[in-house]
Amino acid sequence: MKVNKFSDLIGAEITGIDLRLPADAATHLQLNAALVENVALVIRDQDFTPEQYLAAVSLFGDPMDQHFTQYALPDCPLVHEVSNRHKDKSGTRVKHGAGWHTDHTNHLRPPKYTSLFAVSLPSQGGDTAVVNMRAAYAALPGEIQQKLQGMKTVNVFQGSAAANYSGQSADAQAERKPEPVLQPLVRVHPDNGKKALYFHPVKTENIVGMTAVDTQALLNDLLEHSIKDEFIYRHQWRKGDMLIWDNRAAMHKAHFDYDPNEFRLLYRVLVRGELPIAA
Repeated sequence: MKVNKFSDLIGAEITGIDLRLPADAATHLQLNAALVENVALVIRDQDFTPEQYLAAVSLFGDPMDQHFTQYALPDCPLVHEVSNRHKDKSGTRVKHGAGWHTDHTNHLRPPKYTSLFAVSLPSQGGDTAVVNMRAAYAALPGEIQQKLQGMKTVNVFQGSAAANYSGQSADAQAERKPEPVLQPLVRVHPDNGKKALYFHPVKTENIVGMTAVDTQALLNDLLEHSIKDEFIYRHQWRKGDMLIWDNRAAMHKAHFDYDPNEFRLLYRVLVRGELPIAA
């Protein structure tokens, strides 16, 4: 197995391993350490059934349930389809993950990792981008870092900003909102102690003590600061790629720059996380 870094800040490629085969303890530790260090990993040349894919992702932790159970595979429900052929009740094609976000922040223990596996791809386009929010936090001026300490976001299934967000279907916008969950705006990584910006623009109703309007203005400013080229790994998919990233230090988005008449299908698995640690 080889680990090749794409840049100093984010992204690495793993080659020379078949995750259908049992992995020894040393390999397991090396994979997990590489993911924490590089924020996003692409593991090349895999060939999974859904069950094999679930077992491969389990090397990084325990899989967890996902939102939108209609996309779960009937025989392997912890694996979901991400397909450009999904439509909402109005018949509109759903664009999964079109804006920058991190998954399931309305859970007390949101997923620490998200993984995708390429099953069918368009001839070009359809990239997935991941941004290093740890590097983005480190690049903030000290006075801004200090201002953000202790801030908490109020997370719901769909916040009031969702209506302005192109990545949500009409069905998603119509869902009821469960009890809100507080999350730190700056979280500390449990494995290396480093701080990262942590928020989902759509699931954040507001920051405690701030209005929803002022909250979105602050989050927009932080996002604009974060999405610099040097902080981003934009993954160009190949058949057999398994991509996995660390939600505790990352946001991600899907690009829809491909022919919608071509079929794009990925499998997705989430890995259970811990209670976020506030800075």
